[in-house]
Amino acid sequence: MSESDSNLTSGEGVSEPVESAGSRGLVGKIKNHRLAQAMQGDGLRAKALRGSGWTIAGFGASQVLRLGSNLILTRLLFPEAFGLMALAQVFLQGLNMLSDIGVGPSIIQNKRGDDPNFLATAWTMQVIRGFALFLGMCALAYPASLFYEEPVLFPILILIGTTAVVQGFRSIGMATASRKMALGRLTMIDLVSQGVGIATMIVWAWFYPTVWALVAGGVVVSIIRVVLGHLYLASAGNRFHFERSAAREIFHFGKWIFVATAMTYFGGQGLRLVQGGLVPMDVLGVISIAGMFGIMVDQLIKKIGGGVLFPAFARIHLERPENLVMKLREARTKLFLMSFPLFGFLIVFGRDLITLMYDERYHSAGLFLLIMATGSAIASQRTPFGMVLIATGDSFGHAVIMVVTAVSRIAAVVVGYKLSGVVGMLLADILAQAVIYPFEAWRLHRLGLWFPRFDVAVFAVYFALGMGSFLVGPIIFVSS
Repeated sequence: MSESDSNLTSGEGVSEPVESAGSRGLVGKIKNHRLAQAMQGDGLRAKALRGSGWTIAGFGASQVLRLGSNLILTRLLFPEAFGLMALAQVFLQGLNMLSDIGVGPSIIQNKRGDDPNFLATAWTMQVIRGFALFLGMCALAYPASLFYEEPVLFPILILIGTTAVVQGFRSIGMATASRKMALGRLTMIDLVSQGVGIATMIVWAWFYPTVWALVAGGVVVSIIRVVLGHLYLASAGNRFHFERSAAREIFHFGKWIFVATAMTYFGGQGLRLVQGGLVPMDVLGVISIAGMFGIMVDQLIKKIGGGVLFPAFARIHLERPENLVMKLREARTKLFLMSFPLFGFLIVFGRDLITLMYDERYHSAGLFLLIMATGSAIASQRTPFGMVLIATGDSFGHAVIMVVTAVSRIAAVVVGYKLSGVVGMLLADILAQAVIYPFEAWRLHRLGLWFPRFDVAVFAVYFALGMGSFLVGPIIFVSS
């Protein structure tokens, strides 16, 4: 507590006339509130609550920035630009995901996660991976531009590839902050870098309305994030060092994380690669607009899962494994109660939202949003599955599930499009989850962590809500 704060509470000095009894009462009520007291201290519950608070606040601010920039950029650029960037983002996201060979989860899960030599080895492996991915992108860029018949993809992908090298040098202190669930600075770094990137995109698009505005913004975000990470989350592990035993531990745990991450990419953002080969570029741009809303809440749950649930489950598994069942059930219930109103709004009012916010070039995104939000709602309830499997050391089981997810979703997209066009493609993606779920149930059942009644009830609620909204149509606006 600072000297001025001490004066306020003790009544000494000049602070007494400034603070009224009413304000003291209000401050006291806030400080004495059960939630505020629960967030104090260094216990697991307090860290989890603080981490969740930072995650939700940061995500909310991030989405406000993202939505505001999207509304501006859609008026400066054409749908084709968003289609091109949607493809480029697939590769960018792939770089971000494939550059993680399990370094972050290894630091969080490993008992040596605070050892400077272990951290330095992890940082060295991270840097090497970044350069390897850049070379891979250089080799892929030209064939990709030929395949999609978009010559501009070649220089775009080369420039985006440089972000792999940049991200390879990010501070390992960011991973240790996640391990300790100290998410305040991580959240601020993400928000500041996003804000600078958005400003870059808008200014560039104002003067030169091309897809390069979107590309430049993405590159700037990566650079700012790495710089801020070293400034505010410095670590003794940010140095070149290689310890064979540490590398062996990271690789042993991370090899299946790498497979799972790769499959998460191909079964998630990587679907845009398949969709880009099936639909025209302007339609892909409209799908990307719908996807921005459709995965919004799902991204929040994934942030909570990766930033809060995973380190919490890992700690419980190491210290009090008998409590894991209860904590998983509690976490899943709270995630559903938190996300249902948000998903429900998107499913019911998605078409009206698009009609209200965008011009007629993007109105078809309304139906796409309804379908994609329903699929995201169902998929999001399975997020804790992966977190608890990795936390308990079952990275192999998690990798198997991600392989099944990637294969099922890609096959569903292709078959659905052949049968019923764009709408069929999106609907089939929802049905693919019926193939994925049994594999998750298999791994969870082995650990005694499978809750079939809860799963069936949640999936049925979202499916019924989505079907009802699909049949009823827009509620506020009537489509012409």
